[in-house]
Amino acid sequence: MLKLFLIKKITLHRLVSLLVAAIALIDLVQVHASDRPDSLKGVDIREAVGKTLDFKHSGKELEFMNEAGQSVPLSAYFHHQKPVLLTLVYFECPMLCSLVLNGALDTLKKLDWSIGNQFEVVTLSINPKETPDLATQKKTNYLKRYDRPKSEAGWHFLTGTESSIQAVTSQIGFEYRYDPIEKQYIHAAAIFILTPEGKISRYLYGTTFKAQNLKLALLEASEGKVAPSTLDRVLLFCFHFDPSKNSYVFRMWRVVQVVLCIQVLALVGLLGTLWRRDKKTTLP
Repeated sequence: MLKLFLIKKITLHRLVSLLVAAIALIDLVQVHASDRPDSLKGVDIREAVGKTLDFKHSGKELEFMNEAGQSVPLSAYFHHQKPVLLTLVYFECPMLCSLVLNGALDTLKKLDWSIGNQFEVVTLSINPKETPDLATQKKTNYLKRYDRPKSEAGWHFLTGTESSIQAVTSQIGFEYRYDPIEKQYIHAAAIFILTPEGKISRYLYGTTFKAQNLKLALLEASEGKVAPSTLDRVLLFCFHFDPSKNSYVFRMWRVVQVVLCIQVLALVGLLGTLWRRDKKTTLP
C-alpha cells in the first residue's frame, strides 16, 4: 500500500510539474508574440473569412491595369462560376514574393484542376510604381513554367494605384508597409482563396502549400459553381478545415458514413439480384 501511495504521489507531482511548465511556456510564447521587433510592426494578416469584396471604391468601379496596359475592373475577374486564387506580391520583390509565387506554382502543377479551366488566379502588385511591362514579364515567366494550355486567359497579373491597391488589401486584411531604408515592402506570406462572387473563403499561410489543402480550398470556394468529379465530392465530404492546424483533416465519422452507404447500396443490390433470381425460378 505504501509503495502504491508513493507511486501515485510521484505521478501526481510529475503531472503538476508538467502543467506548471506548460503554463510557463504559453506565457513565454505570448510575451514574445506581443514583443514584436519594430521591423514587423504594422505587418499582419487579419482574417476576414466570409466577407465579400466591395468592387467599388469611393463610389467608383475599382480598376487595375492588366498586362496589356488596359484598365480593367476587378469585378471582371469574378462572377464566372469559378473560384479565384489571389496573391498579393510585388514583381521586383527580392525574396519573399518569389517564394510565395514559386510555392503556389509548384503546388498548382500537382493539381488535376487547371488555371483558366476550373479556377482563376489574380496576382496583384502592392507596389503602385510597378508597370504593366513588369507584369507581362512575370506572367510570361510563370506561364512558361506552368506549361498548361489555355492557362494564359486564366492567370492575371495586375498593377494599380495606391488607393486601389489599399482598397483590396484592407478588405483582405493584408497589412504591410514600405521600408524606405531597405527600399522593400515588408509583408506576410500567404495566398487567398475567394468564391466566384468574391467572398473570402480561405487563407493559406507560408511559402509552400500542400496540394491537398489547396485543392480542398478551391473545392470549398467553388460552392457548387464548378462541377467537381465524384471523387472530388467524396474528398471534400471526408475532410474539414482545422484552423488550429491551418490544414484540412480527416472527418472519421464522414468516412464511416461513406463506407456504410457503400455497404447498404451493395446489400440492396445483392438483395435485388437474389429477388430477381427467385422470381424467375418460381415462374411456371
